[in-house]
Amino acid sequence: MKRFKNILLVAKPQCEHPFELEAALTLAEQNSAEITLLMVLPALSSFHLIKPERPQQDIEKDYVQHHLNELLARAGRYQQRAEIRCKVVIGTEFIQVIRSVLRNHHDLVIKTAEPASWVKRLFGGTDMHLLRKCPCPLWLLKPDVAPNYSKIAATVDFNPDQPQSVEQPLNKQILELASSIAIHNGAGLHVLHAWQVESAGVVLMWSDNPERAEAEYNQSIHSSHQAGINRLKLLMAKWIGQQAYDYCKPHFELLRGAASHILAKRIEELDPGLVVMGTVARTGIAGFLIGNTAEALLEQLNCSVLAVKPLGFVTPVTLEE
Repeated sequence: MKRFKNILLVAKPQCEHPFELEAALTLAEQNSAEITLLMVLPALSSFHLIKPERPQQDIEKDYVQHHLNELLARAGRYQQRAEIRCKVVIGTEFIQVIRSVLRNHHDLVIKTAEPASWVKRLFGGTDMHLLRKCPCPLWLLKPDVAPNYSKIAATVDFNPDQPQSVEQPLNKQILELASSIAIHNGAGLHVLHAWQVESAGVVLMWSDNPERAEAEYNQSIHSSHQAGINRLKLLMAKWIGQQAYDYCKPHFELLRGAASHILAKRIEELDPGLVVMGTVARTGIAGFLIGNTAEALLEQLNCSVLAVKPLGFVTPVTLEE
C-alpha cells in the first residue's frame, strides 16, 4: 500500500503480536512511514492496587513507566527497520486511540481484533467502537493469523438512481486499498456489490400481465446496477492505472439479495483473508456513524477487516476530557 505515512499500532501489556507488528513494519518500509506503538492501560483503581502510603500520582507514574519500558524494549528490536515511537497512557482504549489519531494525524490504525466473549463474533466492544468512530482507516487483524492474503474481498456501494454515486471517494478509497494489498500479496481480488428489488407496487397493480411486468421490472433494476458495475470497472482502471488493473484482474460480482445477508454468505464462500469495506451509510445523515448493513455484516465476518470512512467524516470523540 503506497499511502500510509503515520501508522498507529495498538499494543497490549505483556503481549507481543508478531503479525500486527510485522504488518506495520512492512508498510513502514514500503512507504518510509513512522510507527507509533500505543499502549492504553486501565485505571489502577480497577485493580484495587492503590496503596494509601503512597500518593496515587506517584503510583500511576511508576505504573506507566513500567509498561513504557516494556514497550521500548519491544520496539528496540525493530528500530533498524523503521522509526518507532512508544506511548503509554491510562484511560478507555478506543477513546485514547481516537484521540491519538486526532492529535497526531495518524493515517492508519492497526490492531489485533479482540473477539467478544459473550457472543460468537470476532470483533468485541472496543473494536466496534473503533469501527464506528475512528476517523482514519482501521485494520483489524484476526488473532494468530499472518496477514499474508491469497484472497481479498472488497465491498462497494452506489445508488443506481444517482449514477454519480458510483464515483464517490469512498468507493475509490476501498478499491485503491484492496487492489494495492492484492498486488502486494499476489492475491485474488473479488469486488462485491449487492442489489435488491423493492416492491414493484403500482407497476404490477396496473399491468395486464403482472408476471411479465415483474420480470421486466426486475431486469431493469438489475441492468441499472450492472451499468454501475461497468462504470466502476472503468473508473478502477483509471484510479489504479491500467497496468495495475490488468495485473490485479479484479473479479466483480453482482449479488442479488439483502446486502448484509448476501454479502456475508458470499464472503463465507470465498473465505478471504481480508475484507476491505466502508463503515458509514451512504445516506450521509449527520451523526450516522455506521450503516445498518455494515454493522450487520461485521457481526458475521470471521476474517481480518480494513475499514474506511468517507472523506469529511467527523468522529464524535473529542480531545477534551
